[in-house]
Amino acid sequence: MFKIFKPSPTSYQVKLAGSDTEFSVQRGESLLSSALSAGVQWPFKCKVGSCGTCKCQLLEGKIKPQLDFSYVLDGPEIQQGYILACQTMLKSDLLVSLDLDK
Repeated sequence: MFKIFKPSPTSYQVKLAGSDTEFSVQRGESLLSSALSAGVQWPFKCKVGSCGTCKCQLLEGKIKPQLDFSYVLDGPEIQQGYILACQTMLKSDLLVSLDLDK
């Protein structure tokens, strides 16, 4: 029996909830770096997952965390779907909520 090879997409789409902002994320690129490249005014400080400034809430989609978010985010935040954009790789298109008033 042969297994059919289905290549994974080379990029995914991200939509910010409550806005008309959408941008692409290339496979292997972080959510934060793609947002900044697309001109999104995403809050950040460290870019290495230690400050929590880039956190957002994942509403739809699948991700691959590059580190354990519990080092920076507390239990209730993780249960509510918060992620660190700087340490997030995408596995599908996403819908995220971001507080741009920070």
